[in-house]
Amino acid sequence: MDPRTDWERALRHEDARVARYGRPASVIVFDVQVAASSTDDRHIGRVGAVIRAQARETDRVARVGPTRFQLLLPETDEREAAALAERITRACRDVLSTGSDPTSGIRAAVASPLGGGSLTDALRLARTRLDA
Repeated sequence: MDPRTDWERALRHEDARVARYGRPASVIVFDVQVAASSTDDRHIGRVGAVIRAQARETDRVARVGPTRFQLLLPETDEREAAALAERITRACRDVLSTGSDPTSGIRAAVASPLGGGSLTDALRLARTRLDA
């Protein structure tokens, strides 16, 4: 898992590559819901492990908040990113369902740059979709 600064550097680098060569890229934002307890970090850690295991070697993964993860997906259009998000969400739900908290869950939002937009714009859109 990348530190946030490394992830942001990778985002800028990939954004420049997308702008120069017109290649696809996408982002996924995950938000994990767990009850506030002494076990929530353990659940979040399990989710992070699942996300890392499902991501490709070229994808960048970062934990950017107490319950939030972001993925940067080079060479991935929004449809492919949505399929990966669904696969990761299912795997994370399996991990979260083994705990005793019935309110735990995970949500995901996906975005790709729109019509000449940047990955930063796509990240903003994914966050908006997630928070809507």
